[in-house]
Amino acid sequence: MHNIAILLPGIGSQYLKMGKSMYDNYASAKRVYDMADECLGYQLRERMMYGDIKEFNDQTFVPAAILTTSIAFFTVFQDVFNMKPAYYAGRDIGELSALVCSGAIDFSDALHFIVEHSQITLSQNDASNKEEISFRLQELIAKLPLKKHVKNVVTAVDGKIYTGSEDVVKVMLQPYTQTRWKDTIRYMMDQGIYRYIEIGPSNMLRSQVLDVEPAARVFTMDYEGDPYYSTELFKKRKLFNKTYLLSRMLGVAVSVPNHNFDDTDYVQNVVTPYNQLKDIYDKYSSSNEQPSDSHMADASRYFMQIMHGKKTDANEINLRLSDLQEETLVEDVDMFIELNKAALLTKGTSFSDMS
Repeated sequence: MHNIAILLPGIGSQYLKMGKSMYDNYASAKRVYDMADECLGYQLRERMMYGDIKEFNDQTFVPAAILTTSIAFFTVFQDVFNMKPAYYAGRDIGELSALVCSGAIDFSDALHFIVEHSQITLSQNDASNKEEISFRLQELIAKLPLKKHVKNVVTAVDGKIYTGSEDVVKVMLQPYTQTRWKDTIRYMMDQGIYRYIEIGPSNMLRSQVLDVEPAARVFTMDYEGDPYYSTELFKKRKLFNKTYLLSRMLGVAVSVPNHNFDDTDYVQNVVTPYNQLKDIYDKYSSSNEQPSDSHMADASRYFMQIMHGKKTDANEINLRLSDLQEETLVEDVDMFIELNKAALLTKGTSFSDMS
């Protein structure tokens, strides 16, 4: 199990053509959209990807579109990375997506549910009998079948783990607030989770997590302005990939500005460790084998030697390490941070402000 939480977005993450690159490039994503069309009895995908922007004013269409796109992303994500997160959590309808991703609810059941739930909720605005509407919602929720006990989804009602189907009732009956979402993040932080992957359309949750905990690392799967961002991510298998991390370390080692103008020292503390780091990368770059722990430990030492050999500022080093950690979510980046702190201690430099 990875010490990571999966986050699923809700209302506000939708945009025209969301998920199109997933549909065009991955058969598993195509199956999700095709299943949605079959369940709903209309061309959800066509409206989402080729329709008019006015489609997104339809408050029964939008929840189904977000749910479907989130599940399509998650399905491809699991096909590529096959990882088991510690927790799932979602904002508003993203909580239903979280239940589907955790295996607690079937996608088709969730899809039927969210459409009918949206219709009932909309009718509440004009209904004179609020109790009748509430009763209809409770009846609908009671019919939502849970496939298994929910044990790793954090509910936004009180920011705690689901204890059973009664929590689903609470979530779907109560209005959603920003406070409960923050409590959800705080709960996972208290459990030692500081790596998050936002799976679904757009990247609306990243800033919200960082508002709660600036030290968190939040990786997003989608950017509205870059339709091929996610497909490139999946093709290169960037996450949890130590070989890709080694390639990025080499890139950072080259790109970081040099402030060491002593030729002899530069060769000893930049050129030599760079070649040693590249040797490790070359060993694994054409192999499916992941670098060994000992090679990763060596690589981290060579990387830090290069950073200090270039006389790189401590804050700049820390920023580069954070970027590597957020870009790959490889836990070995923690070693770099410890090595950096150790190096700074050796030089007598304070690192109290470093995370």
